Amino acid sequence: MNNRKIFIYLAFVILSGCKGYNSNEPHTIIPQIQYEFSGGAGHYNYAPSIIQDEYGIRYGFICENRDPFQIVDYVYLYKGIPTKEGYQWQPGTMIVAPSVFGWDNCHICDPDVRQFRTTYNSETYDWIMTYLGVDQWDCKHNQIGLAISKNIEGPYIKFDKNPLIAYEGRDKWGVGQSTTVVLDSTTIRLFYSNSNGGFTYRDIQLNKLSDIRMGEEQKIPQMGANNYPAYSQKNVYMVSERRVSMDTLIPSWVGNVSELTYIPVEQDLSTPGDQWIKIGQVGPAESGFPRNHNPGILTDTRGYMLNDDELIMYFTPAVTGEDWLWSYDLYSARFDLKKFFNN
Repeated sequence: MNNRKIFIYLAFVILSGCKGYNSNEPHTIIPQIQYEFSGGAGHYNYAPSIIQDEYGIRYGFICENRDPFQIVDYVYLYKGIPTKEGYQWQPGTMIVAPSVFGWDNCHICDPDVRQFRTTYNSETYDWIMTYLGVDQWDCKHNQIGLAISKNIEGPYIKFDKNPLIAYEGRDKWGVGQSTTVVLDSTTIRLFYSNSNGGFTYRDIQLNKLSDIRMGEEQKIPQMGANNYPAYSQKNVYMVSERRVSMDTLIPSWVGNVSELTYIPVEQDLSTPGDQWIKIGQVGPAESGFPRNHNPGILTDTRGYMLNDDELIMYFTPAVTGEDWLWSYDLYSARFDLKKFFNN
């Protein structure tokens, strides 16, 4: 190799490092990690659904326990106000609780909120929430419910014909971990994990709760469970919880890597998961924590990317030791998509 080629090669290596490219995976980028908020001592936060309105205010719908050191899931709302120093999060408020009886009387979790107008009992509501409910303390027989509100901050009313997506068997995990993208004024696209077939989506006509029309289930093969998509004009992005050479110090259901991939929006949505293009990840090397799980994507109020210049992934880390569950605080990872797509 002559001196000129050596100089060009070294310059490329140096510039790539300065731009935050991952040297182990030359076509991926390293995100910027930031702490966001905590529920306090004896509380856990995970399964984030965070949306931003037209004023830049962020609304974080989170799974959290109400009573310190007691493992019962509720839905909490954290409101983030933009300031010159970044987002300032107000204390969380519990907005939806498990029912006393019925299909969601143990835990409710995995909230996903979207701006979508629907009618119910002759009244109009502008916000919908899909959420996971379960009626077994072994956390099997999960199902997906619907709640509605006239205001983004609540109160949220549970649909009286829940569950929206039922699961019959009581010996498997069930369905849940839902994410919604609003397709138009009548229809949503609901993505969810499914014990019978992995990662699933279906279109649902939901503008009249007296006349819900379910589309057929479609699968995204080889995607696994615990995936959360977001659309833009160009791409479909997906954040996914992965298990990569994990340690044995924390239970196996808590993944150690939150991965970001995408496909062009015109590509078949049922493209197998191993064919989606990797942008980057949050693993122990990126966050400093041994486990990094339950990711979500910051979107607008309808489930779409704010732009294609950056992507904000929210995720929950976990430490080792007996207090691993109480270490569940919320962090964010900023991916500079301009660096990735302009490479």
